[in-house]
Amino acid sequence: MERIKNIKEKLSGMANRYETCLAISGGGCKAMYGLGVGYKLRKWGIKFKEISGVSAGAAMILGILSETEEDCIEYIEELCRRNESNFAITNLLKGERPFPHENIYRRTIRYGLDQNKILHSGVKVHILTVQAIPKETSMLGVWNKARFISQTYQAYMQDEANREKGLAANRVSEMMEKWNMKEVIYTNEDLKNPSVIEQIILNSSSVPPVVSFQKDDNVYYLDGGLTNNLLLEPFPKESKKIGVHYEDVTLVGKEKELLDSTYLIRPSKKLPIKIFDYTNHVGIRDAYELGKDDAERQKEQILQYCKRKLVEEFKTQYLGNDSR
Repeated sequence: MERIKNIKEKLSGMANRYETCLAISGGGCKAMYGLGVGYKLRKWGIKFKEISGVSAGAAMILGILSETEEDCIEYIEELCRRNESNFAITNLLKGERPFPHENIYRRTIRYGLDQNKILHSGVKVHILTVQAIPKETSMLGVWNKARFISQTYQAYMQDEANREKGLAANRVSEMMEKWNMKEVIYTNEDLKNPSVIEQIILNSSSVPPVVSFQKDDNVYYLDGGLTNNLLLEPFPKESKKIGVHYEDVTLVGKEKELLDSTYLIRPSKKLPIKIFDYTNHVGIRDAYELGKDDAERQKEQILQYCKRKLVEEFKTQYLGNDSR
């Protein structure tokens, strides 16, 4: 009887504890929606066991661990308010980068990331990029790099169109073989200092020519969303998982069992921002606020989802077969 009493007391103390893994998909400015969702989860006291991000989603998950969501939105809002165009032809004529996106992106990353909080959060981090190592030095020429970029993104867009139609999508796989590409997942051990963290995010977000072709010696990096824009797979199979995405096509090709065990969140209405619109400071803010609002509307369901696993684990651990 005393054992049962102790178990009941412990279960009662756990009643308001919540735990999950969180994945935020890439999507450029659309990822502000994921930041809003993550902000609400954190403020409710949900504990993140593991967290993953792809492309801009990588910046969002680290912003959440840094607890700087509100400051980051205000900062990028101001940068976008001052940005008059997403393509400056005068810069191109001067031999400078015509797209302002990478500069704004880097500045916001530097402003919003707190390495100490990230490393001491105790949360396991997963960030996906696609790595390319040319098989021959001749592939490193300007023309071949241009072909590589063009062919890869053409393959990606064709695969996306096929997924929306329910057709086979294997062009990116063929390109990965042709250009010697493979997926690379960065984890906590790779987050050595702020400059390395910044570079990891840029590696995962490389979308030439908007975000430049990231390179380390003869190794090149491309946006992780090429192969998997919602990184759920590294999470423990039995764990509670929340996945934030923006279009249904993101889920095409994923295992049904994985999706069935994940609490999926997507915008309740069309997002007020395009992927690479860094002139729209209003859309940036509205996407973030919509993420917060959508999370708030689902608060009860989300908390119930995150809480249930803890109680089940406790019962299994302390009661064994008696928990049935």
